[in-house]
Amino acid sequence: MSKHIGLISRILLAQIFFISILFILNNIISTPGGYGMYQDMLGARGLPGIMAPISILVQFVGGLALILGYKTKISAYVLSAYSILWALIYFMNAMQGQPVLIMSLLYVAIAGGLLLVGAHPENAGCSLDQKLAKK
Repeated sequence: MSKHIGLISRILLAQIFFISILFILNNIISTPGGYGMYQDMLGARGLPGIMAPISILVQFVGGLALILGYKTKISAYVLSAYSILWALIYFMNAMQGQPVLIMSLLYVAIAGGLLLVGAHPENAGCSLDQKLAKK
């Protein structure tokens, strides 16, 4: 049963990154100037435009790797660092009067879950890491 809990927890944590980036990529592809709009959204949060491809890469690759359980420890730690970055960004925006403090706290909670997955990759359950280790 615990291997299924590990699988479910990985999927639930990863889906926030993987599914959201699929929607963002769909918007970028289907909307004229979609990439520029994504860069503008990041700019509104105080990030430079160079963060757009980095953000896309981290969310897509990290989310997919975590769902599959491939390099679980690394992907969990990278996504955790990414979550902490966004928590800080939302916290700084909240200090400027924007109503986004809850988003900051959500990203802190996600980072906590990811740190737990990264600290115990052996409990990831039904992962490619476990399949490859058995060979």
